Amino acid sequence: MYRFANPATELRIAGGRELHLGSLQPLGLYAANSIFVGDYLTTAGQAPDADYQMIKDLGFEVTRNIE
Repeated sequence: MYRFANPATELRIAGGRELHLGSLQPLGLYAANSIFVGDYLTTAGQAPDADYQMIKDLGFEVTRNIE
């Protein structure tokens, strides 16, 4: 819903997505511009390889945007 109301906003998914979204976690990637990979500041995340595999399985491509 937030993406529809604010289409130009940068949306990032971070800590807690494994816990709160569980198996629906990949669906969050459709609305988000980016995710934080691996561990977070105060929370352990899933392994970076699992994140990259999830991204690949959905057909997304990992890019690096340098501004």
